[in-house]
Amino acid sequence: MLQLPLWPLAAFALAEGTPQDLISNGGFDSDLTGWIVNGTVEVIASGGWSTPAYARLSPASGSTAQLSRVVGSLQPSTRYTIATRIRTTDRLSPPIVAIRSGAQIEKAHGWVATGNEDQWLERRFEVFTKPDATSLEIVLQAWQTDLDVTIDFDDVRLYEGRIDGPPPVDPGADPWPQSPTVTDAPVAGENLVVNGDFANGSDGWMLGLNAEFVDEDGPAMQLTSTADTSRCVQPLSITLPPNTNWTITCQAKVDSGVVASMYIESAGGFSSSIPISHTQWSTVTLPVSTDDDWIDSPTLKLENWKDQPGSAWYRNITWTATGTEWSPTTAIEPIPQTATLHETFDNGLDTSRWLISNKAWGGDNGGVTPQNISIVDDIDNGQAIKALLLTAHGDLYDGDVVANGRSTRVGAAIATREYYASGQYTVRAKVAPTLGAVTAFWPFHYIDHHPAEAEYWHEPNPRRNTEIDWEFPTDLTGTGEDQAAEYGLDPTTIAFTNARTNAWGGQFGGEGGEHKGRIVLRGADNQIVDLANDYAAGIYHDYTIEWHSGSLIDGDGGDARDDVGCVRWYFDDVLVDELLDHEYGQGNVPFRGARFWLGIWFAASGYGDEVGWGGSPDFDTTATSIASVTIEPFNEPRDTWTRETVPNLAWATPNEYPTSTCTYDLDRDADIDTSDLLLLLENWSEHSVDGLLQLLQGWGACGEA
Repeated sequence: MLQLPLWPLAAFALAEGTPQDLISNGGFDSDLTGWIVNGTVEVIASGGWSTPAYARLSPASGSTAQLSRVVGSLQPSTRYTIATRIRTTDRLSPPIVAIRSGAQIEKAHGWVATGNEDQWLERRFEVFTKPDATSLEIVLQAWQTDLDVTIDFDDVRLYEGRIDGPPPVDPGADPWPQSPTVTDAPVAGENLVVNGDFANGSDGWMLGLNAEFVDEDGPAMQLTSTADTSRCVQPLSITLPPNTNWTITCQAKVDSGVVASMYIESAGGFSSSIPISHTQWSTVTLPVSTDDDWIDSPTLKLENWKDQPGSAWYRNITWTATGTEWSPTTAIEPIPQTATLHETFDNGLDTSRWLISNKAWGGDNGGVTPQNISIVDDIDNGQAIKALLLTAHGDLYDGDVVANGRSTRVGAAIATREYYASGQYTVRAKVAPTLGAVTAFWPFHYIDHHPAEAEYWHEPNPRRNTEIDWEFPTDLTGTGEDQAAEYGLDPTTIAFTNARTNAWGGQFGGEGGEHKGRIVLRGADNQIVDLANDYAAGIYHDYTIEWHSGSLIDGDGGDARDDVGCVRWYFDDVLVDELLDHEYGQGNVPFRGARFWLGIWFAASGYGDEVGWGGSPDFDTTATSIASVTIEPFNEPRDTWTRETVPNLAWATPNEYPTSTCTYDLDRDADIDTSDLLLLLENWSEHSVDGLLQLLQGWGACGEA
C-alpha cells in the first residue's frame, strides 16, 4: 500500500475556497471528546489521514460499534455537506456514514469497491435540513458482523453549502475515473475515431497489457510485446450501412523484426486488417467495405502480438464518416425538443424517431426483442388505423423467438430517439389483457456518475435516474388501500382495474421511488374501468402524463423553487393521481430530459404466489396495441439536458425494424386465421374486398406470410 505523509494531507481533502468546518474534533486529536460511543471504539495514536490520530471501530457478532454526535446552531431549510475519510480491512463490512435527526431526507453511505480495502477513502454527500431543524445527527458506524474486521474513520467534516467539484486526487493515485466515451450519429467528414490523435491521452481507448500513451515525436500509443499480446481497443457505438466503403488511416512504426497490425471487426465475422512492419513513421491505409448487411458496433484494434522483439507505435488515426452511419444517439448532450411529436405509425416505425430495445432487465425474464414488434391494421372508434403491436411471450410459448438466452417471458419495447423533458405525454393504446405481462409507458433517463464528475460526490449513491410510470396490471397494496375500500376491491388482487403511477429518482441518488402510486382506473362517470374487458371490446384509451419540472430560485439544482413542479396522471382526461414537488431541497419530480418508452415486459418480483407483481405469465402470447403517441413539450425553466452514461446500449439496428405489416391479425393472437376472417365479416362496412384479399394473402403465422 502507498505510504503517504501524515500532516500535510488535510489540504488534499479540501478544495480551495471550502467553507468553515462545523465539526470540532473531527480528526480525533482530542481522543473521543464530543462523540457518543457505543460498542468497541478506540483512538489510535498514529497512522491517521490528516493528523496522526484516528478512530477505530471494531464490530463483532451481535455488536455494532458506533460514534455519533449532534451538530447544532445550523440553519433550517439549508444544504449541508458531510465528508470524512474511511477505511476497512474487508469491503463486505464497509464503514457507514449517516445523517439523521434533522435531515429532510436521512441518508447513509456504506459501500467500498473491490480492491479498495486497507485504503483511506474520501466519502462525501449532501443533505438539507428540515424547515424546523437547526441540528443534524452524524453517525459513524461499523455494523455487527462475524467477520474479523476493523473499520476506521478520520477527518470528519461538515460544511454549509455545496463543495464544488470532486476532491483532488490523493498524491500518487491515478486520476479519478471518467464516464465512458459516447459515440453519436456522425456527419459526413467527421472522424469516427474518438481521440484518434491521442491529444487527450488514452481518452476513448481501452488499454490492454503494456499499452501506454507516450510522446514519440508527438502524442502516440506504444504497444510493447512480451509473453502477452499488447492491444489498444476502441469500440464504436455506430452501425455501418450496407454496401459502403471507407478508408482508415494512421501513422505507425515498429521496432525491427516486429509485425504489428491495425484491424476492424464486429460480431458475425465481419473484419478487415492490415499488417505493419516498417520501422519509420509511415502512413498505413486500411480499406473497410460492407456487403448487403448492416454491421453493428465495430471495434477498432491496434495490436502487437506476443513474443515479438519490441514495440509498435500509432498516431493520427482517422476514419472519415460518410454521414450514412447510424447511432441510437443523435447528440452526446441531448438537444432540447421544442416541436410536438405526433406518431400514428401510418408509415411504420421511423428509425429517425424511434429506437427498438433489445435487452433484459428486472430479473428472471428474457427481456425485450425487436422480433416481437410489428405494424398491424386495426379499428379505433370505427376508424381504420395502423397500430404498433408489442407482443409478449408467456411461459406457455413454444415458438422460435429467442431473446437474451430464452424464448419465454420475452416482450417488446421502443423509445424515442430524442430526449424530452417537461411536457404532456399521451399514449392511445389497448393494454395487453393477460396477467403476467406488464404494459408500461414511461420517460426514462439513467446516469451512473463517475468520481471525476462533481455529481458523484453529492449523493451516497452515484446513480441518478428519471422515471415516470404508467404500468398495468397491479395490486393496490402500499398506497391504494383507501381506493380499494372506496370501490369495494380486494387490494391484494392483481387486476386490470388497477394501475401503477410511479415517479422515481428525481433529485437524489439511487432509484428509490418517493411516489409509488397504486390507483383504481375510473372513467368520467367515476365507474371502474377494466382494461381487459375493454381490450376484448376493441376499446382504446388515452394514458397521459403531464410533467411540470418547475423552476428554481437560484438555479443550482436544489434549494428553493419559485415554481413548484408536479406530475399528473390522466386516464381519458380524468385526473387519477398527482405528485407535487417540495418547495425547497430535494424532491422527486424529475427535471432531466429523458427518452420516452413504450413496452410490454415481465416483472420478476413476485407477490404472494404470483411470479411477478403483474401476475404469473401462464399464457402463450399476448400483445399491447398502440394507436398513437403525442408528446407536447412545455420547455420549462428547470428542464435539464444531460447525457446518459451509456445511451447507446442494446438497441436494434435499422435492419431489425419491422418492414411489413402484420395485416388483418384483428384479434391480436399473432395468427391470421378463421377468427380474424369472422371479425372482418362482422365489420364488413369498415373493410372492403381488397381487405378480404389481403387477409387471405397473409393467412397463417403473423409475419411469416
